[in-house]
Amino acid sequence: MNFFKSFLPAARPSPATNQGSSRLSSVLLLLLIVGVFFVLYFYRAPVKAFAKESVELYGYPALFAFCWLADAVIQPIPPDVVVFGTAFGGANIWKTSVAAGIASALGGTTGYFIGKYFGPWRFRRFFGSKLLRAGRDLFRDHGSLAIFVAGVSPIPYSAVCWIGGIYNMPLGKVIIASLISRLPRFMVVAWLADLV
Repeated sequence: MNFFKSFLPAARPSPATNQGSSRLSSVLLLLLIVGVFFVLYFYRAPVKAFAKESVELYGYPALFAFCWLADAVIQPIPPDVVVFGTAFGGANIWKTSVAAGIASALGGTTGYFIGKYFGPWRFRRFFGSKLLRAGRDLFRDHGSLAIFVAGVSPIPYSAVCWIGGIYNMPLGKVIIASLISRLPRFMVVAWLADLV
């Protein structure tokens, strides 16, 4: 719980401001979901044809490479987008989720080594002392559970793996927690894409 409190600003805005930004976030998320369903409902055939063509042209090697890179480097596009598109394009659900899960776990392991290389002082320079202390507390108290939770939730998985490397978490725990969390997540994403 202390980890999440560390991200809150020192001076808290008024409750009315919090409610307003919370409502705006909820409305934007709802609009995004409605927009995705609108596109898939009215343009399902062209989107599916594009996804199918992409799967046939690039296949599993491109899926593997993108998922590895997306989880090795901290960036805004999650690998779920490509997993969804691959399964939506007609690829086998099980092969898609296994390829993406293994690639994602390898990406997290790569992020672990990047964090180990950067070390705490470089991380502090890029992201600040507060986030570094919060990461130290998180890994001291929870370790591989932090990797697992980041693997199945919207928490940035690659950033958590980087922090695991900074604090010298055992590599075996990172790999096991990554595989246990990422494989089921991508199975669910691929299954949802197949339903659509």
